[in-house]
Amino acid sequence: MEDILNELISIGEKVALKAKEIGADDIELYLVHNEVLNARLITNYVTTQAGIEVGVGVRVAIGKNVGFASVSSLEQDKIIETAKMAIKIAKAKGEDPNFNHLPDPVAGYGMGGIFDEDIYMMDPYELSQKVQDLVKKARDLEEDIKKLDIFATRSNAAFAVVNSRGISIGDYGSVFFTWMDINVVKNGKTGKGMDAYITRKFKIDDLMKVPEVATRMAREGLKAVKLKEPFVGDAVIGPFVMDSIIWPLWYNASALNVQEKRSRFVGMLGKEVANKAFTIYDDGTLPEGIMTKKCDAEGIPTMKKTIIENGILKTYLYDTYTAYRENRESTGNAIRRGGYRNQPQPGPTNLVIESTANKSLVDLIGEVDKGVLLRGEAMGAHTINPIKGTMGITCLNALYIENGDVAYPLKAVAMSEDYFNFLKKIEIVGSEYRITFNGKMPPLIVRNVNFG
Repeated sequence: MEDILNELISIGEKVALKAKEIGADDIELYLVHNEVLNARLITNYVTTQAGIEVGVGVRVAIGKNVGFASVSSLEQDKIIETAKMAIKIAKAKGEDPNFNHLPDPVAGYGMGGIFDEDIYMMDPYELSQKVQDLVKKARDLEEDIKKLDIFATRSNAAFAVVNSRGISIGDYGSVFFTWMDINVVKNGKTGKGMDAYITRKFKIDDLMKVPEVATRMAREGLKAVKLKEPFVGDAVIGPFVMDSIIWPLWYNASALNVQEKRSRFVGMLGKEVANKAFTIYDDGTLPEGIMTKKCDAEGIPTMKKTIIENGILKTYLYDTYTAYRENRESTGNAIRRGGYRNQPQPGPTNLVIESTANKSLVDLIGEVDKGVLLRGEAMGAHTINPIKGTMGITCLNALYIENGDVAYPLKAVAMSEDYFNFLKKIEIVGSEYRITFNGKMPPLIVRNVNFG
């Protein structure tokens, strides 16, 4: 992968030298090479699909005029034509009064992303075989599986950021992800179970835990009953559920949303926004993090920064555009949602909620007199209003808790709460972490929320 990275940087540097020649004051190129291999179990057959995505996002500046265009090619002539299109767009858009300049180089690059030779070398046959191993393990554990859905992917990606102001950097790494969904049917009843495995360092033993968790959850679902009546109680939030509902927090911590007055955290630096038991940081250098990279999507070094400490808001997340608006430095949080086809905006790398107690998920259940364990998928998490705070999620794999023990499984149960009150009701954060797409999430207890 290092040779691919060097080639991306070389292409970017050659084009950047032509900035003045084609009419731009400054130019930035974000170049990507991503090799993806997917495997999917459909009925009883495993199908695989492989592909390579390449492309370049080109941002140009002419004074305070900024234009952007992208191309799905690494050919120099096509990139230059794309840059010329970005120049036309910049001239047509007019000035951006909040734009200062494209990013300047910053010292402090860390060790970089995580590359795993086992993931890198995984071919279609091997990935397909791993899916079949998951199927066999699940069926060995549970003979009454009626539906089995498995998706697995491995990605080897490299990117580079080059601009005419002196940035010329990039990184590469590998990621493996699998997701399993199971339906077990017995005596006319259906139980659903799921689990996922996300890693930068593949371990077969960790992969084989997925069917164990999913089948156990599905068997419990066979005994699920409806909640007798709505009540106010404590929620034990599992790591994947917390991962699903963490996005409104980083949305409000985005410096762009704060500056544009579409955040509840406007003017809240140094003020209480969560319970004193709640500390969360963003760490682009996290050793096992999915988003760990040497630099962000503008070529600025990634770093660790505390967003909320003991309930107090400490910082916003900045890219260079938002940082320069406030005459400060980027926090290394430029991300490009959708890849090279989009311009950078502030966003999280790896979010980590700090543990307050050396407690497992089972230990946290023991801390609850009356409540619900929410685990698996959180349906409706995308509908949370990040500004008003209205939140209602439904969990299909919940367990009713009474006197510190699991009493019985529940059919679909809804939890509702104002999101910002939810943050202030977090009382205990456990230590049984799972790696997720948003970072590294633990289980935690939230007191006095609404169930129905």
